[in-house]
Amino acid sequence: MSDHHPHTDPHDLPSLPMPVTHDILTGELMIPATAVTLLLRAIAAGWSACPCDESDCRRTAALYAASLNSFADQLDVGCIAAAGQSADPTY
Repeated sequence: MSDHHPHTDPHDLPSLPMPVTHDILTGELMIPATAVTLLLRAIAAGWSACPCDESDCRRTAALYAASLNSFADQLDVGCIAAAGQSADPTY
């Protein structure tokens, strides 16, 4: 069993400012969903680029990347649905 674990080198990820704001009523931190999905997809891309030659490592990295991309897709769909509901005057 290998002790090699695929990883994302933080130095390989693009440096992007995270647009964080505070809710004026509750004081809670708010991050736009687009920033979160961009971050998830960037991490997934790093996992997909796993440089090792071990097939188990590549398989694991591909599974992690697919999971992150799937979560980002679900977040996008949920936000689109929520935006559509708030635009509907019956709500």
